[in-house]
Amino acid sequence: MITITVKNVGPVKDATLDLKKINILIGQQSTGKSTLAKIACYCSWVEKEICISQGIGDFNKDGYFEHNLTEFHKLNGYITNKSVISYTSDVLSFQLLKNKFSMVWSEKRLSYKRRKTLYIPAERNLVSIIPNWFEVNLGQNSTRSFLADWERVRKYFSKDKPLRLLNFGVYYHKSDDKSDHILTTEGKDILISNASSGLQSLIPLQALIYYYGDFFYSKGLRVKESNVHQQSKLRNLFNSLNKQLLDKLSNKEKNEWEVKKASLHGNEDIILKQQLLFPNENFEKELFELFNHIQYPDSTAFFIEEPELNLYPITQYNLINNLIELISKRSHSLFITTHSPYILTSLNNLLFAGDRGKQNPGTAGNIVPKTRWIKRSDVSAWKINATSNTLENLLDNEVPMLKAEELDDVSQIINKEFDALFEIEADND
Repeated sequence: MITITVKNVGPVKDATLDLKKINILIGQQSTGKSTLAKIACYCSWVEKEICISQGIGDFNKDGYFEHNLTEFHKLNGYITNKSVISYTSDVLSFQLLKNKFSMVWSEKRLSYKRRKTLYIPAERNLVSIIPNWFEVNLGQNSTRSFLADWERVRKYFSKDKPLRLLNFGVYYHKSDDKSDHILTTEGKDILISNASSGLQSLIPLQALIYYYGDFFYSKGLRVKESNVHQQSKLRNLFNSLNKQLLDKLSNKEKNEWEVKKASLHGNEDIILKQQLLFPNENFEKELFELFNHIQYPDSTAFFIEEPELNLYPITQYNLINNLIELISKRSHSLFITTHSPYILTSLNNLLFAGDRGKQNPGTAGNIVPKTRWIKRSDVSAWKINATSNTLENLLDNEVPMLKAEELDDVSQIINKEFDALFEIEADND
């Protein structure tokens, strides 16, 4: 499990997040939902950078951690000398306290498996508004990073290999004129720039989810797109892992290996032929497995702002069902911020299906496919209190569901008003 604590950062006063496979955050506008999502995403990136370099690296420089966070995620002015950000995983812990960054490794340092960190912002429909975004000076921030991911992903979906859009037809990209198209179920070909706002929001979201949730791994693209190519980085990583594994060997194992090498009088050609570069086959296998786990992503951490944007309720329902089914195929994780009761109630059904499926798998599976069931132990959910700007647990302690009264509290107000108005009409009668 990953635990993140944030204090005095922008609107967030004091929040602790225990991150699991599926993470849900709701709350009113300007209470800090996006701030927490961005910090969680950034911390995942920081862990990756430290693990690749096998050391604190540039984060040891004064202001480096804060500067990258505020510039990349557009949080300028959010960090003060009272801000605290702490992150703990199975691999390491780090902390920003009084503008000083520190980190320590855990005993499970070598268990790290790299993840693709993907932040999908609310303004994702920019892809249809600014088709030539690479010619616009956007700065080195999360918006530009998202658009760079989109530029890579859109090229994957051609007319011969399109992306199916829930119940709306397919999306494809034309490389000759760099245009993006929707082919509707009625056979109409529409430019994305002329499509509805709902499709303009849905297409980049669904394309990125399917690409980095499936094709990126199943088609071997994670190796092709790896950004760890600098020879110095790779050499330092390999040597560091090699040393850590050697330190775990017993003195007897080390001595036997050294004696074998010494008997060959340092002849590198013979050492290579007799496979004595490493103490034994298991050592060599473990070393290269560790190396590959850090060099290439093993799964994706999705951070999605408001997946419901511009979407009709039934589309929100279909989107969530598809999303949960997709991330269940690998060790992906999901962090969403939302205002939508339809997103929440859709997730609630999948949670409930997971619980009912334990006793009656056949019956529950006929209602909700097993590939969409959610385990309660895989979920964290919070609501930001608009008054105190602190987190409240959204999971019900008695049943494996989100607290029903928090899902659509405005309906209670609307129904109360309606009942009062209805009574007036009845009195007049």
